[in-house]
Amino acid sequence: MLALEGKQLGNYEVIRRIRVGGMGAVYEGKQRTAFDRRVAIKVILGNYATDRDMRRRFVREARTIARLHHPHILPLIEYGDEQGILYLVMPFIEGGTLTSYLRRSLPDLSEVSTIYQQLLDAVEYAHDEGLIHRDIKSSNVLLEQRRSGAPYAYLADFGLVRTSRQAEFEQAGKPIPLEQVPGTPHYMAPEQTYGIITIASDMYALGVLLYQMLTGELPYDDPDEVRVIQMQLSDPIPSPCDHDASIPLDLAAVVQKAMAKRVEDRFRSVAELRQAFLAAMQGSPTSLDVDIQADEIHPLPQRPLSTPLLPLDPPSPLPPTLEPRRGDPVAHQLPVRNKQRNTNSVRGNLRHTTDPRQKPRKRKTLPLMASIIVPIVLILLLLVPRAMGISLFPVGFPVLGADPTAIVSVMAQSRALHDTYLLTASPSVKAADMSTRVIPDRQLQTTQAESRSIATTGTTTVAGVQAGGNLLFENSRSTTISVPVGVTFTTVSGVQVQTTQAVDVPGRQDGQYGSISASALAVDVGSAGNIPAYAVSTKCCGGLFVSNPAAFSGGVDAHQFHVIAQADVDSVSGSLLAHLQQWAKQQLSQQLHAGEVIAGQPAYTTTVSTDKLVGARADIVTVQVKLTASAAAYNGSDAHRLASQLLEEQAVQVLGNSYQLRGSPTVATPQIVKQERDGTLYLSVPVQEVWAYVFSNQQLSRWKLSIKGASSEAALAFLNEQAGVAAVQIHLPFGTDHLPLSPDQIRIVMTNK
Repeated sequence: MLALEGKQLGNYEVIRRIRVGGMGAVYEGKQRTAFDRRVAIKVILGNYATDRDMRRRFVREARTIARLHHPHILPLIEYGDEQGILYLVMPFIEGGTLTSYLRRSLPDLSEVSTIYQQLLDAVEYAHDEGLIHRDIKSSNVLLEQRRSGAPYAYLADFGLVRTSRQAEFEQAGKPIPLEQVPGTPHYMAPEQTYGIITIASDMYALGVLLYQMLTGELPYDDPDEVRVIQMQLSDPIPSPCDHDASIPLDLAAVVQKAMAKRVEDRFRSVAELRQAFLAAMQGSPTSLDVDIQADEIHPLPQRPLSTPLLPLDPPSPLPPTLEPRRGDPVAHQLPVRNKQRNTNSVRGNLRHTTDPRQKPRKRKTLPLMASIIVPIVLILLLLVPRAMGISLFPVGFPVLGADPTAIVSVMAQSRALHDTYLLTASPSVKAADMSTRVIPDRQLQTTQAESRSIATTGTTTVAGVQAGGNLLFENSRSTTISVPVGVTFTTVSGVQVQTTQAVDVPGRQDGQYGSISASALAVDVGSAGNIPAYAVSTKCCGGLFVSNPAAFSGGVDAHQFHVIAQADVDSVSGSLLAHLQQWAKQQLSQQLHAGEVIAGQPAYTTTVSTDKLVGARADIVTVQVKLTASAAAYNGSDAHRLASQLLEEQAVQVLGNSYQLRGSPTVATPQIVKQERDGTLYLSVPVQEVWAYVFSNQQLSRWKLSIKGASSEAALAFLNEQAGVAAVQIHLPFGTDHLPLSPDQIRIVMTNK
């Protein structure tokens, strides 16, 4: 499509381009039939202008706006089709977009309240009309500056609008490619990535917009749009208070509820959102259901209401001095009254429990004295003989009633082994081989191309051209008259022409004027020099009559036109390349078999092409990027298993058969040491294992026979000398200083470090 500046679209003259998007552009224009009123003209650009789906969407947008009549929705003036160019005409809003407004300055809370309520009214009206906007964002909010007070807001761009009925019948829950998700990623609700469109999607966007108006920043922002969508899906909901501590907490709670990840946790309607927003602005307490991490709030335990703390006296009426006045907080007075009443109740309970008329119970003195004296006597019987070196009981005899079993805790020796093995992954083998330390790998590859059209930004200027023609000189005298080069003549309209050659005009003969033609050029450059025939009609040079029997032509005004700049190609190719690389990684991952991993980063081959050469005259350029990604994949499970087997083989050689593997091997992520062109990989795989000494049941039985009836010191000395023992602890039965005489009363427990 050619540049539209200076063109006519119906009753409108296109003045300049205001804004360019991926699919369309907005121009400033003048409405000739309304005294050159300033208007905004929206058109489709490039290949999209001939795309049927885009043209239907454009017509649907026009039809949608035409049926909406709300003071804060930008109205439609006219829809037209001029030689295949579809265009929408809307009022020209001088203040620009909310995006540019926030870049200049951050509005105070009163301005935020005014603008946001206007937008809420517009969105609520659209919802009442059965429409879901689906692309609420700061660049689709236009602001009209007023002489005083906050700007006047208009909601614009209903190009992605969906009716509630359409949303019900659209396929939901099926993931679609991220680059095909309709909407703007920075304002997109999580469920939109699955094709789910409801009014809750607009609620989410309104929450993002409120965060942006409060802080001047977007809650989720990243140069990669795919990353932004992933942040919308899984990152925690940010609080504007973290960005600016002066923002009220209640207002931050409104933002977080509107941006809840789950649809059911958001506001159910604009009316509910407005109520919470106004309450937060006025400082009223709110009861918003906002997701909070479990470790941030520890709820106090509550006593069941059916169990009173103390019996209460019947309530008495408040005295006049304590009755609450209008506007006074009752909560400051009720605790005083309840405290007095509870105090009286406690006193009543005390009087009831200390009634002197009750008969005192008889004290049981003898049983109490016995319960104190008997344990003391038993302790003396145990300690005094031992202090004197004698024993009242046989060796290993426990106190009557005590458990007679001795517990022997034996900690086995353990060895931690670690090593790093160099493995080879080759596409020429089909199975892992421990003897050669080779595992199979294979090559993965995927190719994808994507194109995008954008408006060109380069400009070039074409110099103006002088108009040219011939002048006829007629001589009424009998003598020859010479006309030099550079004689200037002026037309009736003021255009000057100048001779470019000298001529001699012959004199009159036989009653006929002498005549001759000479070439001439318009003095000034431009189309004004294209004078009509006989625009020059004058006399000169003392007897010559000068005219131009034919019109002058070839005069061209100096003008600019758009050309393709290298920066245009680079900007599109860079964006497409980042997206294609992300897509390629996903495609390669989908080709992996169970247990396989990709070795390192994929290798990319990129081809960039354009439909026109850089420097060519064009308003739109289509850039295509073709990407081929290749990577080697090997079975990570094979690498782990082979490295573990190699270390186990080494452990048997070093430690012998008395040790066994404890737990599972710890295998670190293999590192790529080298990668050959044929796809062969050399992997460095660190592995670590813990091996523990193992005792047989026969050994444990022999130990019991060796230590039965022995003292703790003798048993410890014996056991610590046994192979594979790291440490020993012995717990004797209560009241004994030797192990039991019976092996069955000795229990050996194996422990680990």
